[in-house]
Amino acid sequence: MWIFLNIYEAPFFTVPCGLQATSRKQNMRSTSVNILHQSLISPSPLSSGEVRPSLPLTFFDLIWINYSPVERLFFYQFPYPTSHFLDFHLPIFKSSLSVALSTFYPLAATIRRRQSDGRFEIATTDSDSVTLTVSEYEGAAADFLDISGDHSRPVEKLLVLIPRLPISREEQPLLAVQVTLFPNYGLCLALAVHHAACDGFSSMQFVKLWSAAAASGLRLDRLNPGLPAPVMDRTVIPDPRNVYLQIEKGVLDERAKEKMVTSGISGGVFAATLSISAPEIDRLKKRVQGRAAEQGMRRFHCSSFVISLAYSWTCMLKTRCITDGDGAAHVLFAVDWRRRIRPEIPANYYGNCLAPCYVKCKAEELLAKDGILVASAAIGTGIEELGDDVHEIIDGLMDRIGELAPWRPLTVAGSPKMGVYETDFGWGKPRKVEVISTRETGAVALAESRDGEGGIEIGVILPEEDLKAFAKHFAAGRDW
Repeated sequence: MWIFLNIYEAPFFTVPCGLQATSRKQNMRSTSVNILHQSLISPSPLSSGEVRPSLPLTFFDLIWINYSPVERLFFYQFPYPTSHFLDFHLPIFKSSLSVALSTFYPLAATIRRRQSDGRFEIATTDSDSVTLTVSEYEGAAADFLDISGDHSRPVEKLLVLIPRLPISREEQPLLAVQVTLFPNYGLCLALAVHHAACDGFSSMQFVKLWSAAAASGLRLDRLNPGLPAPVMDRTVIPDPRNVYLQIEKGVLDERAKEKMVTSGISGGVFAATLSISAPEIDRLKKRVQGRAAEQGMRRFHCSSFVISLAYSWTCMLKTRCITDGDGAAHVLFAVDWRRRIRPEIPANYYGNCLAPCYVKCKAEELLAKDGILVASAAIGTGIEELGDDVHEIIDGLMDRIGELAPWRPLTVAGSPKMGVYETDFGWGKPRKVEVISTRETGAVALAESRDGEGGIEIGVILPEEDLKAFAKHFAAGRDW
């Protein structure tokens, strides 16, 4: 089945070459892009009588209303000139985006408050659309190999690749897309997604459908049947304790920003990706479990996630030893509740379905010889003790995070289970996938390794000297 679409290209979004690049050059100094094309991409038209319903925000969604967008970069090898992309790839790229937005239509809408009761909702209109920007990198095209590498790079070089998603409490757009071409070398597809619209699992569902539609040449009958349609029904998220109102009060508080976890870092920062291979993870698991048995510790959940986070936590603490008044270090990470909440909700539920897990340990124990064991036991036990009452965990969430914020707990973005490398738009598997919005929160970003063999990539953004120290501790810890 072939799909033919009309994509609306807004005249006022067409930017003459070099015009927008001037302002970006002033902001970024060392690198800039030249905008070639901008358009508004809308979901495919509905049949007569069909409507796309607005979606009320759940308490899971509302938690993220004050946070900055999640910025994820997908780097692809693309050994063709810019004209080749514009002439042969851009039409299908835009049409496939329209197809994907037809299924994931909330991403083209905006968040605003309902007139009837003031509650937040994803409000749909007939004019819903997403801004798509196509630009060309103005430096040496060979810089692509450097910018998309795993080694330390100034984050400033990456920021110019990110689309701008305006922040507005009155009418918040949810998605912006930018493609930056490095002629004859590669391209970067960058997404800015407002977290209140959906979590990473849902946003990756969208990207996988979009990439599959593009790679198939819009032959929707060839799409992977393993891509189930998202479930938009908000009634599957119960709220018997009316936690929504508590969260709403917290996010609307004039001091809400002060209660958010931030990196506390000012000045220039650098990004790098470090990896733990599957064999290394297995060796660390066995080492942790063996040492736990020797010390008479009870068994605890010990997954690849637990090991990689414990490893990252101890390395970060050795790099930046931030503790509370009692000498404890904290880690705060989100847990997917799709299969935990009761009654169980569909695995392909679209939206946010994350709740926090809080873990703390004495810093001196984490910095000792068996710090990885201590961290793994604390994280694994914390996950086991979550239970199935998400409302109990969410109750008092805003105040609890506010209490932790001054102590800069280590937080986590992404997950090795998202399948970020399963996104082939017809250009092959990504060379690199990277999250850079963590520069504001200080989080480590986790993803599955590109080789698909069970390893984990850990993205870190720190000042240059701190990043060098983190990498040194990361390398040394392999010998534990």
